[in-house]
Amino acid sequence: MGRLVYLTRNYKTTGNGGGKARVDVEDILARRGAINLGLRRTYHHNKIVDFALNFAGIIRFAVKLRPGDIVVLQYPIKKYYTLLCRIAHSRRASVITLVHDLGSFRRKRISVEEEISRLSHSDVLIVANANNVSWLKSQGLERPMVEQVAWDFLSDVEPKQQSEPSVSMSFIGALSPGRNAFLYTLPDDIELHLYGNGGDPAKAKESMTVHGFATPDELIANAKGRYGLIWYGSSTREHVGYIGEYIKYCNPHKLALYMRAGKPIIIWRSSGAADFVEREGIGITVDNLDNIDVALKNVGEDQYQAMVKNVNRVARRMAGGAYLSESLDKAITIITTQQRPL
Repeated sequence: MGRLVYLTRNYKTTGNGGGKARVDVEDILARRGAINLGLRRTYHHNKIVDFALNFAGIIRFAVKLRPGDIVVLQYPIKKYYTLLCRIAHSRRASVITLVHDLGSFRRKRISVEEEISRLSHSDVLIVANANNVSWLKSQGLERPMVEQVAWDFLSDVEPKQQSEPSVSMSFIGALSPGRNAFLYTLPDDIELHLYGNGGDPAKAKESMTVHGFATPDELIANAKGRYGLIWYGSSTREHVGYIGEYIKYCNPHKLALYMRAGKPIIIWRSSGAADFVEREGIGITVDNLDNIDVALKNVGEDQYQAMVKNVNRVARRMAGGAYLSESLDKAITIITTQQRPL
């Protein structure tokens, strides 16, 4: 097998889930002995500097790439994904694409046909879950795919032990009523701790505490609430619109953050991550949130502690990069046993 290589970039921020996830992927690759063929990773907010550094990294990547290399790309890559795949194949290297997000779903910036065409330049793809694999195949993607199953989350911080009310939850994400209005219609007897931007303490109920933005390490160490809530949109009853469709196929990065914070999950039963939550016993899947207070009151202490034990087991694997490593092993096996179609 040739070298395992990747291309780092300039990051404007790692404060959101996407930036943190990409940096963690690079660090896990480096731990495996993968070689960064681009420039060193940097953090500059200026758009011109960002463009110049990323383009210079691509040039260095093209010069340093060798025949037989296996390139790991993180998708989406603004503007350059197809170019990078073509450079790799022109050098007789193979491409594994780790798909974080689908632009045809979440932001609607490209059509489904355009996205399938782009992804077809990869030799193997690592995608979120079984729902994602099925959808991509139904849209005509014929490349081999591996399920990522769950995101990893690197951090040396450990959660503090704290006593929490049985009906309490934390929510990490956008707090504005325009983005997540459901937060302000949850049952009144739930103690809700909100972490993120856009929150308005004046609009919060007495049972809500708006903590504001916190870094991932701060959340792992100090986030309050017995459970971590993963829900989106305006309604407590369903996920509607493009977010409703998208959540069926993605693996929310905040799931891994809740795991590292030691919190069992509450998540929509029709989401793409629900099978993982149920299979690993790390939380509760629900059809809606209308009676979530009753559901939580019915969770016995033994049942809750069993979930916490499972959360800690999964969190240890995430802290070591186990989920990505397993996906990479499967993808590399496919590449090394199958010749890339011309």
